[in-house]
Amino acid sequence: MRFRRFFTAAAATAAFGLAFTFGQGQTAQASINSVAKKKTYSGTKSLETLLKSAGLSYNQFNSVANGKKYGSRFGYRKGVGKPEGVVVHETASPGATAWDEGRYFNNNWMTAYAYVHAVVDNNQTIQLMSPDYGVWGAGPIANHRYIQVELCEVSTRSQFVQSVANDAYYIATLLHRYNLTPSRASQDGSGTIWSHNEVSHYLGGTNHGDPDGYFAKWGYSMSDFYSLISYFYNKQGASTGTNTGNTNTGSGSNTGNTNTGSNTSSSTDSSSQAPATQPVTTKKLRLMRNAYSYDASGKKLAVKALKAGQYLKVYGSAVTIGSSKYYKYADGKYVKAVNFQPKPVEVSTSKRLMRNSYSYSAAGKKLPDSMLKAGQYLKVYGSAVTIGKAKYYKYANGKYVKAGNIDGTSRTLTHNAYVYTVKGARNWNEAKRLKGSTVTTYGSRVKLAGKYYYMVGFSGQTALYIKAGNF
Repeated sequence: MRFRRFFTAAAATAAFGLAFTFGQGQTAQASINSVAKKKTYSGTKSLETLLKSAGLSYNQFNSVANGKKYGSRFGYRKGVGKPEGVVVHETASPGATAWDEGRYFNNNWMTAYAYVHAVVDNNQTIQLMSPDYGVWGAGPIANHRYIQVELCEVSTRSQFVQSVANDAYYIATLLHRYNLTPSRASQDGSGTIWSHNEVSHYLGGTNHGDPDGYFAKWGYSMSDFYSLISYFYNKQGASTGTNTGNTNTGSGSNTGNTNTGSNTSSSTDSSSQAPATQPVTTKKLRLMRNAYSYDASGKKLAVKALKAGQYLKVYGSAVTIGSSKYYKYADGKYVKAVNFQPKPVEVSTSKRLMRNSYSYSAAGKKLPDSMLKAGQYLKVYGSAVTIGKAKYYKYANGKYVKAGNIDGTSRTLTHNAYVYTVKGARNWNEAKRLKGSTVTTYGSRVKLAGKYYYMVGFSGQTALYIKAGNF
C-alpha cells in the first residue's frame, strides 16, 4: 500500500461471520488459482473484538482524543452504504500478519492518515470497520468510491495460495453484500475490482503500483486474482440482491442492527452539496492543512493564512477557477478544495534490498563509503524516480538506491532451472523452476564459480541464484 513497518505476531481469537469449505488437496505444480479454489475460507474477525479480547483499546476511525477530532467517517459519493467496488492493496511489509497490520492501523491512522476496511493473510481476515463508510486508502478519488482491502505479504507459496483464496473470497462476499457484480477497472472509471495500481493510472490522486509487484514474485497477476474473485462470487451464488452479512454499526462486528452511524458535517463527500447556483446552501468542512485565500479570479489574497484543523462554512459545491477547484467561504473569498482532503497517504514503504548496493546522490553520483548490504530493509519514500537512465528510490535525505536492486526485473525461463548458492553450488532445499515460468531477478548478472547467474531472491538469509543461460 504505502508506508511500512515490522511487528511480532501475536495470537488472538474471537471470530464472527461465516466460513466456507470447497474441499482440500493440492497438486505440487498446479496453478495458484486451481489450488486456491479448493481452500477453506478462514473466516472474518472483527478488529474491535480481537483488541478487546487482548485487553487493548479500539481507536475507531472517527475518534476524538485529548479534545482533538482526528477524522470523520464519510459516506461514499453515492451515499452511506453505497460503495462502487473494492480496491486491492498489499501491505509491502514482509512477515507482518493481519493482526500486526490491524494493530498498526488502530494505533497510527491519526498520524499516518491512512486506514483500510480489512486486512487479510493466510490465517484470517480482520475487518477494521464497516465498509458502509469510506476510509483513507487510495487517494481522495478512490476513497469516496471504493472499499479498501489489504493483502499481507507472506513467505511461502502455500501461504500465498491460502492468502489470495481468503482475500478473493472476502471480496466476493462484499460484492454480494452491496449488490455489485465483478468487473475489471477501466480507464473510464467503471469497474468494481481495482488494484491500487489501476487507481494510480486511471483515476489519479495516488501513485502506488500494488499489488502487481508482489503478485509477480509468485508468478501471479491481477488478472489471475480477478478470475479467482469471480470464481468465488459465482460459487457463493447469484443472489446479488441479497445482503450476505448484516449491516454493521461501525467497528466491523456483525450485530444484526442497522447502521447507527451518521455522516458528520466535516465529511468531504460533495455528493450531498447543493449546486453552486444555490449559495444559501452551506456546509462545514475541516481544513486538513494550512491554506491561502483567493478572490473570484483565483488571485491569492494578502490576508492571514487559514489554519489546518479549523472548520469553514462553505457555500454550494466546489467551483472551477482556472485549473483548480475552490470553495467560497466568505464574500469574495475562496479556498482551494484540495485543502479539505485528507493528507496524502503516500508515506514511507519498507522494502527489502535484494543486492549489495551503493548509495547515490540526487544527481545519480555514487556516494563514497556507501555500500548497503543485501537482505536489509530500507524505508523508501514514494515511487521510483528516474535519474539519468536508471530508476532510483530515495531512502534518506540526499540518498538514493537503484530500484532494480529492490524491485527486480521479471524474466521468463526458457529452460527448467535449478537454484544455486552464492558459491555456485546446487541448493537442494529449493525446488526446480520450470520452463515458461516468470522469475524476478535483481540487479545485473554476476559471475559465480566461473559461470554467470542472476540473483532471484532469498530463502531466509540465504541468497538464491539461477544460471543466466536459463533465461
